[in-house]
Amino acid sequence: MHNYNMKEYNLMKLNLKIILFFSLLINSLTAKESGKITLQLQWKHQFEFAGFYAAKEKGFYKEYGLDIEFKEYQSKMNIVDEVLKNNATYGLTYSTLVADYMRGKPVVFIANFFKQSPLVLVTQKEIKTPADLKDKKIMGLLDSSHKQVVLTMLDKFNMNTDDFENIPRQFSIESFVAKKVDALSIFTTNEIYTLDKLGVQYNILDPAAFGTKFYDLNLFTTNNELRNNPTRVENFRKASIKGWEYALKHKEEIADLIVKKYNTQNKSKEALLFEAKQIEYLMLAHVYPIGSIDLERVQMISDSFAQSLLIPKESKKNLESFIYKADKSIFLLTKEQKKYLKDKKTIKMCVDPNWMPLDKIEAGKHIGLAADMIKLISKKIDTPIKLVTTESWTQTLQNIKDRKCDILSLAEKTPSRAKYLHFSTPYIKAPLVIATKNGQPFIDNLNTIIKKPLGIVKNYSMYELLKRKYPNINLVEVASIQEGLSYVDQEKIFGFLDNSLVINNEIQRNNMNRHIVISGQFPETSYYSIASRDDEPILGDILEKSLLSIDPQTKSDIVNRWKNIQYEVKTDYQLLYQVIFFTFVLIGIFIYWNMKLKEEIKSKEFVQKQLRTSEEKFRTLFDIAPVLLNSFDKDGQILLWNKECQRVFGWTKEELLSTKNPLALFYPDPEIQKELIDSLSKTNHANYKQWYPKTKNGKILSTMWANIKLPNGEVINIGYDITKQRENEISLKENTQQLEQAKQQLEELNNSLEKRIEQEIEKNTKQQVVLMHQSKLVQMGEMIENIAHQWRQPLAQINSSVLLIDMALEKYNNDDTTIEEKLTEIESLTAYMSKTIDDFKNFFNPDKQKTIFTIEDSIEKSLDIVKGSLSTHLITIDKNIDKNLQCHSYSDELQQVILTLLNNAIDAIITKSIKNPKISINAYLQKNNILIDIQDNALGIDNEILDKIFEPYFTTKHKTQGTGLGLYMAKMIIESGLEGTLDVENRLDGACFTIKLPQGSI
Repeated sequence: MHNYNMKEYNLMKLNLKIILFFSLLINSLTAKESGKITLQLQWKHQFEFAGFYAAKEKGFYKEYGLDIEFKEYQSKMNIVDEVLKNNATYGLTYSTLVADYMRGKPVVFIANFFKQSPLVLVTQKEIKTPADLKDKKIMGLLDSSHKQVVLTMLDKFNMNTDDFENIPRQFSIESFVAKKVDALSIFTTNEIYTLDKLGVQYNILDPAAFGTKFYDLNLFTTNNELRNNPTRVENFRKASIKGWEYALKHKEEIADLIVKKYNTQNKSKEALLFEAKQIEYLMLAHVYPIGSIDLERVQMISDSFAQSLLIPKESKKNLESFIYKADKSIFLLTKEQKKYLKDKKTIKMCVDPNWMPLDKIEAGKHIGLAADMIKLISKKIDTPIKLVTTESWTQTLQNIKDRKCDILSLAEKTPSRAKYLHFSTPYIKAPLVIATKNGQPFIDNLNTIIKKPLGIVKNYSMYELLKRKYPNINLVEVASIQEGLSYVDQEKIFGFLDNSLVINNEIQRNNMNRHIVISGQFPETSYYSIASRDDEPILGDILEKSLLSIDPQTKSDIVNRWKNIQYEVKTDYQLLYQVIFFTFVLIGIFIYWNMKLKEEIKSKEFVQKQLRTSEEKFRTLFDIAPVLLNSFDKDGQILLWNKECQRVFGWTKEELLSTKNPLALFYPDPEIQKELIDSLSKTNHANYKQWYPKTKNGKILSTMWANIKLPNGEVINIGYDITKQRENEISLKENTQQLEQAKQQLEELNNSLEKRIEQEIEKNTKQQVVLMHQSKLVQMGEMIENIAHQWRQPLAQINSSVLLIDMALEKYNNDDTTIEEKLTEIESLTAYMSKTIDDFKNFFNPDKQKTIFTIEDSIEKSLDIVKGSLSTHLITIDKNIDKNLQCHSYSDELQQVILTLLNNAIDAIITKSIKNPKISINAYLQKNNILIDIQDNALGIDNEILDKIFEPYFTTKHKTQGTGLGLYMAKMIIESGLEGTLDVENRLDGACFTIKLPQGSI
């Protein structure tokens, strides 16, 4: 018995060892996915993170083997970068997470907790809309990491950061209460409590009320964390959701916990419970599952960032990979919701009776994309949805206002509609486009056609939204789409506006594409939802749940089915072949003209430099000439007035310009004034006439004047003061002994004056050349304008051809991605070409006026012009530019100098065949002066010629490659025109040109 027990004991020990071994093995394999992890919060401890505190303190994390540490937000911290640098395992941040993903950061979206951002603008009570903030003071907006939420709202009212004054956040509540600022960016969960306690009157501008619904409190991690620890990611998500479920049901308990353990902000329990109530509203847990992420909402947020941040749009497929385990929400109604439907029995619906392919009433039945979605929803809620027929969209809106309908199948949210309707999450989006007569240039900016009559269906949402953003837009309301397109065809209006789906459908269905085409697309995008009466909010919750429970693929199939609707129209293959042929012909013409344009640009740059040199010489000679030079128009108003005139007569040109009748200052007698004006049209170089003008101090002078007519028809008056001569003549008459001597002196003086006059005539001839150059500059501008006109026509035809090809591909369900990419590339290239010709027009604009501009913008415009050479010769650009650096000067002049220095660097690199060529550009502020360094690695400039390179006509190139005026003109522009300096020195392995400019009054 004893021996048996010993054997049994030994066997049991062996089994325990085996079990222990496997246990250790399993622990070692799973240790990687458990252990201590860090959660980076997006702010300081408060009820905003109650669910995570509850998950830790109630042991939900511990159940999954997780040990969580919380890290509070620190000033100027970038939360996403903290996680990417492994300073935290997981992070909580704003909707800007979507923009970070769009910019290529390797992050994954795990869960969303706030279905609406609490960030709003609180304003003084007299400010009612975002448009009222123009030229007002807003505190704390631009220095916050979540500013884009509010900026997107302002963009809908055509406002940007230049339209208001940003005040850095400091004593924010106190500043707002004292009315030192007009608006303050706050969270409804926090600062509202303080303002209410103080009894302060205010208004709230909520981005969600203006169609911008952003997520908040977004849980994310890195791609590496998901790849290496997928179980830990899932467990952390589950435990966090469980924690939030507990926190919402036990608000007081969690508030006590925060006061005791997580109260670094010293908040009162009352303030925490106020925050808890606000958060429960933001989470909408009765509508959305806690932690759920809606792909459609994420795409809408992505599109908003693409528009406001000018970054490429993200495809739905890529966004799907960004979202961790996108929820397929289970459709479950609450008891209250089921009772409502049972009592309701039937839901009455109104629709747009003529808005295909989205909505239509045909033979008393509802058809279209929205009809298919409504049928699915009706099945899900097991309640019939009955159509109430109407004759127009205006009647439909009136019916829903009068509660004759319960829902609208499809409507876009606007501020006015939000007063009587509740809107679901949008399930259809479409960009705004314009249909015009065939032959119009491509349009991508409404500001360019804002004064032209543009048709839009009466009471459509886009009318209200466009009027808010573009108050001066000329919108003409029409009864229907068909009426709007017929008005375009009859040229009663310039174009018709609607979304791309509807206009494409109407043009294709009626075979109108020979004479009416979509000739423009704009950044404005419409988001269409199911709208329900706001006096029955439970209906809105039911519709939202049912809509979210529809599988994304099912939604996509419905949209694609109606987007690719077929019509019985005969395809004109001959026309298609002709379009393809002419497309290639146009591309060839474009390449040819592009080469010609490059040659023209080089020639014009040289002429422009010569023109500016001549103009400077003319201005210098005109002012320093020791004779009187001026010019008046036919009404006696001053045109030219040189320094000698100012010295002799005492009046400045500014004083004369501000005088209604400047001739009266010199000749008080009206008869003499008339005689003088008559004489201006009589030009005779040889005849001088004596005049007796009055000076500023009242002295009467004796002067001699002749009128010289220039080749362009202008008349310049040239004269000299002979007052002393006449005084001498009188003196000589009185003293006969000195008469002969005085005559001799007078003759000598006359001879001298004739020589000086001849010299000045010669100088004026040169000045005539300057004026001729100015005329040439105008001609160049006209030529560029003609080229722009000729370009835009084929560009528009190319875009129209692309649309036709795109529709043909859709018609035959051709999903060749390569063709789609190439068509998209053609659209991008035509848009770029259109922008390029505008850039050249602006570059050759002869008007010279000081403006405030950013140094980065001038450098980028110059780089854009030479980017072809940079790409061809594989030259790398290394930039270090202060993005906030601004200057008050002549932007075009500075751009010309930068362009000259860049071309100089490119030529040096090409000539010396430099391997790994590089040009470095640095721009920074130093003691109120802006310094711009442009350095190449072309081995520098020979020290023997270093001090000569700014001399005119000095060049190291062959005479066919340059005249040596480029650097001389650059130095003249900087030092004479911009009041700065331009220097050069050899640094390391290349030459460095340094531009130093006064920053000016900013």
